Amino acid sequence: MHTHTKRFTSGACLAALSLSLLSACGDTPSAQTGGEPKPQVPAQGPTTISAMLPYFTTEPPKADNPVFKKLEEMTNTKLNMTWVPNAAYKDKLSVSLASNDLPQISVIVNLEGGIYAPSILNGVRSGAFWEIGPMLKDYPNLSKLNKEVLDNISHDGKLYALYRPRVLARGGVIFRKDWLDALSLKEPRTIDELYNVIKAFTLNDPDKNGKNDTYGLISRKGIADLDMLSGFFGAGNGWEQREGKLVPSFLTQEYMDALQFYRRLYTEKLMNPDFAVSEGNQSKALFENGKGGVVISTAIDDVIANDREIKKINPKGAADIVSRIQGPKGERILASSGYNGIFMFPKSSVKTEAEMRAILTFFDKMLEPDIANLLNWGIEGKHYHMENGKAVTTEAEQKLKVDDLTPVIQLSIAMDTDAPLEGVSTPLEQKLKKMFKENVPIAVQNPAASLISPTLSEKSGELDKIRNDAKVKFILGEIDENGWNQEMEKWKKSGGEQGIAEINAEYAKRKK
Repeated sequence: MHTHTKRFTSGACLAALSLSLLSACGDTPSAQTGGEPKPQVPAQGPTTISAMLPYFTTEPPKADNPVFKKLEEMTNTKLNMTWVPNAAYKDKLSVSLASNDLPQISVIVNLEGGIYAPSILNGVRSGAFWEIGPMLKDYPNLSKLNKEVLDNISHDGKLYALYRPRVLARGGVIFRKDWLDALSLKEPRTIDELYNVIKAFTLNDPDKNGKNDTYGLISRKGIADLDMLSGFFGAGNGWEQREGKLVPSFLTQEYMDALQFYRRLYTEKLMNPDFAVSEGNQSKALFENGKGGVVISTAIDDVIANDREIKKINPKGAADIVSRIQGPKGERILASSGYNGIFMFPKSSVKTEAEMRAILTFFDKMLEPDIANLLNWGIEGKHYHMENGKAVTTEAEQKLKVDDLTPVIQLSIAMDTDAPLEGVSTPLEQKLKKMFKENVPIAVQNPAASLISPTLSEKSGELDKIRNDAKVKFILGEIDENGWNQEMEKWKKSGGEQGIAEINAEYAKRKK
């Protein structure tokens, strides 16, 4: 495959895209009245900053993107951006690390072994990246970043990065509301009710076309939905504490209960049979095209786009969400890490503390109200207009908004909640925002999020394959519970047991 990168001068950053870009909403009360944000008066010439970022569209972002241009103006910066296709980003990042050719702002994402993969960890230990933790107190906005998320991206108690924020309690169930209504069913509130809805969506002709052509559940390659479901059953978030020690959640009985649930769905033909090889865009199309009725999601904000696409095919169709499913341990949602990738700053390209502080100033400005409005809403008169004191988007404005703001999320530490501009929102958007806020108390954190195991990092590819292959085999009925236990013993002997010991040694050090 031919991959290419594109370099141009621009600016960036944004917030939780799925809600603020795919809908014209934002219901935080505000005295803001909109209008094009006023540029800050520069004290000196623009600060030049380089960055390398992934992009997810067919073509790289355009050099004349008006949001980037406005961002540069408002932050008094000149941003030299290298855009890399997401599919090639991991390889490009690895090559840049090996050749010591990283830009000043380096997005660390997609590496096997996580954000502190061996190549990154070696750099941290050798002093190749700036430690920024002690500096944050000097910045009015950076000093207020979420402490739990900062802890999640720390290494050995020290902070070397800023995070790209994501909603903390983001999981739940997306379903076809029109199907639920057609079958006179209620939103599922328990695991048994969830099963019954999935079964009815398969067997009871929910689309009323007289054909047996729907699946209750749509799953996909990687089965991340299984992990979210396991939280309903009482499993932990990746790791959990048992008798004073941390253990991987997939080794618990609660996780096996979730596996049994999926195996039952597959055996009874209540889910798409090609789940193990179905890519994300394929499973998305199945749901939106009326071939499936339930998605157990790690990102329920996808419902906004799902609902829009469903209505293009069936104007009477509708998607909806439920997030609180009662299980053996009550209502639980596995928390996200609170971030998706981190920004690190190599000393090879950020030569002095003054340069490092200039970059931190750039990020700090992203959280100023006018700039946060820009990064979430765009420019008034182009991406939205004001009606009765609230931001509103026409269909044409929304298209421009998505096109121009989609790349911004790659260089953002702001979320839509940081933008005070109030917008008109639909009932579904209001429901989603309310869930995000109300579900934080039941979000289950990963206690090992910031702990490093050299073995698990170095052998992540091999160990992940053993575990993921075993999950698929169990669901397909190719192995039973004894077979699963044998695969887990293989996982342990291949490095997993040593990894557990290393994680617990780090955990014990942190507790002292």
